[in-house]
Amino acid sequence: MSVPSSSWAADVFGKQAAAVRFGLGQGLRNMQANAQAAQEQGASRTTRTYGTSRYENQYERLQDELKDLPGARAVKPFGFSYELMLIGNGLLYPFRYSKTKSDVRSARIPSESQLVRELFTFAPAPTHTQEPFDLDFGPTVPVAEPRGALATVPRGTQLVLVPFACNASELLEAHWGIAALGMNRQLEWATEPEPLHLPQSVTSYTLRPVSIPNQATAHTSFAEGTEPTLTLSSRTASDRALLPVQSETEPVEDQSSEDDATH
Repeated sequence: MSVPSSSWAADVFGKQAAAVRFGLGQGLRNMQANAQAAQEQGASRTTRTYGTSRYENQYERLQDELKDLPGARAVKPFGFSYELMLIGNGLLYPFRYSKTKSDVRSARIPSESQLVRELFTFAPAPTHTQEPFDLDFGPTVPVAEPRGALATVPRGTQLVLVPFACNASELLEAHWGIAALGMNRQLEWATEPEPLHLPQSVTSYTLRPVSIPNQATAHTSFAEGTEPTLTLSSRTASDRALLPVQSETEPVEDQSSEDDATH
């Protein structure tokens, strides 16, 4: 069923607003299907497999659905494992706000990470940042500066949030809209968060083998095979002295934990 685009969506995405809206719903449906399949195949007693797969798929499956729209491009924030989609004047950020149905107007961003602070430089300014009579003489949090590909995003781009509710059993609901980041990670909606249509059908762009190809024509079991001959040799003390001691390097700051990916 075709739903007319709201004025804010038409301003941000132009003639592609309806296509973006449809692609978001389809991508989230594919996300849920893939995450549930991973959980089923993993046969785990917990839902960690679902959570990890859902987190990855919430970015990649949306990208599948939107990447071929005219002018769409993927944007990879600094230190983040996944790409966000930039279409027209809209930078899309999907996140799970609840495991159950709840009022999206009271939703919070899962965590106020460095990535979130950089993304919200493309959002409206919050109406309130500190309670009256709050005295804080400590250091203030510096204003975030977009890094990586976010630094190339054109001025005037709007951060469009795509909050959704789901759990390992079902995809419950999804919305999109524009909001500021207020106190305690509370969202201050500048537009009315609109529900997204979530289709029942699943599309897939990944070719998966339905069976494992035969690796050999002979039906020889592992125990009946010919035992390989291994030739071992040790290095001399002078050779070992030439190899420097290996140590782990300090990891680059990883922003991929800004969302709950464990359930």
